[in-house]
Amino acid sequence: MTNIYFYSGGKDSCYNMMQCVANGHDIAAIANLKPPSESGKDELDSFMYQTVGHDAIHLYSECMDVPLYRREIKGGSVLQGSDYTVTADDETEDLYMLLKDVLSDHPDIKGISVGAILSNYQRVRVEHVCNRLGLTSFAYLWRRDQKKLLYEMANAGVNAILIKVAAIGLKATHLGKSIGQMYPFLCKMNDMYDLHICGEGGEYETFTVDCPLFKKRIVVEETETIIHSDDAFAQVAYLKFKKCTVVDKTKEEMDMSNVVIQDWKDWELYDEIISAVDNANDISLATPKSVSYTELPQIEKSATVVNDHYPFFAISGTTAYDQDKTLKFNSIEEETQACMEAVQDKLFKQNLEWKDVVTMNVFVTNMDDFGRINAIYKKFFDINPSPRALVGANLNGPAKLQIDLTAIKHIENVKRDTMHVQGISYWAPANIGPYSQSVVTQGHAFIAGQIGLVPNTLDLPSPRSFAQEAALSLRNLENIVSVLELPLKSHIALCYCYVSDSSYLPLAQAAWNYYMEDAPPPTLYIAIPSLPRDAMVEWQVMLDAPLPTPFGEEEYDNTTDEEQDEETIRQMKELQVREDCFVQSMRFHAKYCPRETQPALLHNHHQAYDISLEGLVYSINEALKQVKKKWEQVLSIRALYCDNSNMTSSVCSNLLTTQILKHSKTVPTITSIPVNAVGSLGNQVIACSLHVL
Repeated sequence: MTNIYFYSGGKDSCYNMMQCVANGHDIAAIANLKPPSESGKDELDSFMYQTVGHDAIHLYSECMDVPLYRREIKGGSVLQGSDYTVTADDETEDLYMLLKDVLSDHPDIKGISVGAILSNYQRVRVEHVCNRLGLTSFAYLWRRDQKKLLYEMANAGVNAILIKVAAIGLKATHLGKSIGQMYPFLCKMNDMYDLHICGEGGEYETFTVDCPLFKKRIVVEETETIIHSDDAFAQVAYLKFKKCTVVDKTKEEMDMSNVVIQDWKDWELYDEIISAVDNANDISLATPKSVSYTELPQIEKSATVVNDHYPFFAISGTTAYDQDKTLKFNSIEEETQACMEAVQDKLFKQNLEWKDVVTMNVFVTNMDDFGRINAIYKKFFDINPSPRALVGANLNGPAKLQIDLTAIKHIENVKRDTMHVQGISYWAPANIGPYSQSVVTQGHAFIAGQIGLVPNTLDLPSPRSFAQEAALSLRNLENIVSVLELPLKSHIALCYCYVSDSSYLPLAQAAWNYYMEDAPPPTLYIAIPSLPRDAMVEWQVMLDAPLPTPFGEEEYDNTTDEEQDEETIRQMKELQVREDCFVQSMRFHAKYCPRETQPALLHNHHQAYDISLEGLVYSINEALKQVKKKWEQVLSIRALYCDNSNMTSSVCSNLLTTQILKHSKTVPTITSIPVNAVGSLGNQVIACSLHVL
């Protein structure tokens, strides 16, 4: 693949370019944004771009023997939020225009290399521009450990000098020194003052004078030191290049052998997970239970489906045939459109929008339709589609896909963080469909289903084995959750483990139990017909997250009607009351239902079971009593049942409703999904999960 190199001159941009080449890409051109000439400034206060050192950028074209494209920065940091949409006069639009210029001369270019390490601000905007231009973002440094990364850069031959300092401990005397020379001191400053070793956050900037990709090196002959701020604690100073030349290099000086391509197998738990799975290979599946249901039970007319859980909503399994089973569709695209419109109608009736959806579950009969379904599915979302799991199922009737979801109505001033990383890196796989990795809001964290894709190639590991995929998918899951600052093992509330063959069920349990240190949370093991990319295993988890902090009463008293409308205040107060109840339920859980002694009880706000239907509902009822909850507080139930009987989804839902009505006059939203096998040994009839508020 041929790439544009978006170049600031810094060490990160340079080393990411080396990573691109090491991963089989070619650099076709370099592109740079510089301060406008009329400004007379060497550096702009840009949130996006490094501009210090721009006066020597032109030398890189000669050093690399590729064309250089430049454009002046006309915009500013207009839209400073976590997400980006096209915004007039924003500096992101300068990047868009620059890359359009490059593509007009190099239409075969497929991607852009960018050296982002931690900056979500930069990553989101680069990915936005890439999406508009049909390009892929390559960010091989993303989320790398900075101490290891800087050492790796210097060892691989990146000779980058400090050209700006702006952090405690760094002085003008450090300007001009290389990252190799500065490495011990930067590590010391990290220990003392928590300085970012790679300069993330603008503590320092660098300029690369040589690297193995350069055919010529830059020689800095004359500079001027500019003191921007002579602060006693954090002096701000930078170098202005007065005279630079380039000199030829020998072939030996262009050695790329020290460039490290990250191997996912270096994950610390790799060997142990592989061993745990191998040791479980001799576990045999139990004989599946066979249950026959011949009549559809009559539901009492007094039964009421509870859906007043504002701001939480659940929409049960929806198909394109919900209203009319005689419909005919000429293609999976038509059926997907009709199914999504049916879901949309249900959302709108609840005064919800697609942006309120926090997790989706899409079940399909034919995984070969994956790409065609996605092409329609993505049209219903804006910049941040919700996390999801899209897996195979033995759907009843004519439907080829079925969707259920959870939505949490967005409330002003209540934080909602969405992670939607689309670039290629070593960190975790870019999304292979229209979904985000995670959403965190109102006490919940929803994580998209993770399969064992190698992040930097988006291929499954080779040679194929369940052990490899189990290890890699868990490693990917861990990396995603780590960004949320929610320790996975202590915050996980529920796990769905999908496998593509019943024989994998005990292997999945062995891998999960080892990963969770033999204290796994409630986990539903489900064998289904297929997974995306023909994967063998997928993990989908929900976590407990820190609750938002509502306004205190004293803040309400100080807020005028002009500053805060009354409806928002009412909603916030209502949410505060609900969250007090939620915290109380956590205390009851800790007192009465410790996970280690009652693993069937789901931590905080879910419930998982793996027993017969009547006993299942009875146990749910008893568990709800233990945590001082009522059926009215159950948002939704998902029932995954083995389809080796003549039970259908509608029969399953009605049977559950019948059993629930023995304990309550209300029933929650129920979604039933037929699968190949249920339970870690594949011998269960049904498994259910509950979302309890």
